[in-house]
Amino acid sequence: MWSRRAKFCLLCATPLERAVVEGRSRLACPAVDCRFVVYENPASAAAAVVRDAAGRVLLIRRRIEPYRGAWALPAGYQEADESPEDTLIREVGEETGIAIEVDRLFDLIFVPDDHRKPANVAVYLCRPVGGELRAGHDAAEARWFALDDLPDEIGFDNRARILSRLPRAAEPPGA
Repeated sequence: MWSRRAKFCLLCATPLERAVVEGRSRLACPAVDCRFVVYENPASAAAAVVRDAAGRVLLIRRRIEPYRGAWALPAGYQEADESPEDTLIREVGEETGIAIEVDRLFDLIFVPDDHRKPANVAVYLCRPVGGELRAGHDAAEARWFALDDLPDEIGFDNRARILSRLPRAAEPPGA
């Protein structure tokens, strides 16, 4: 995370120092006329639970770290000009070749222990509306799985946090 590597004030280039600001130890500019503070905020990300008419869920086998080789939900970090729903449409398309429609928010999960940066992950229920299944550049494989036949190695704790909470029968769109 850039804030952990920051050494100089972004506004006046004074070396940053640790200081108690608003009751927390933070990097801050000691210059009296500046007082810039580095706030370490979590990233925004979105994950898609894409289920087909048979109730199967779409997973990708990760080609990159973290969890390289494990299966996971299609997901990614939100760009500054995207809504969470737009993030999902882009990420699912890039990672699986499947076009989706976003139905509704399923959960908002705080992930504090990702070594890259903490994140708030918006998890949405989605359905496929087109495209052809294929693995994208950061996915080694993309595949549909029945909830009773999920692979053993699932990254990001997706099984416990999300997949185990899904109803076994497919829900009609918009239910």
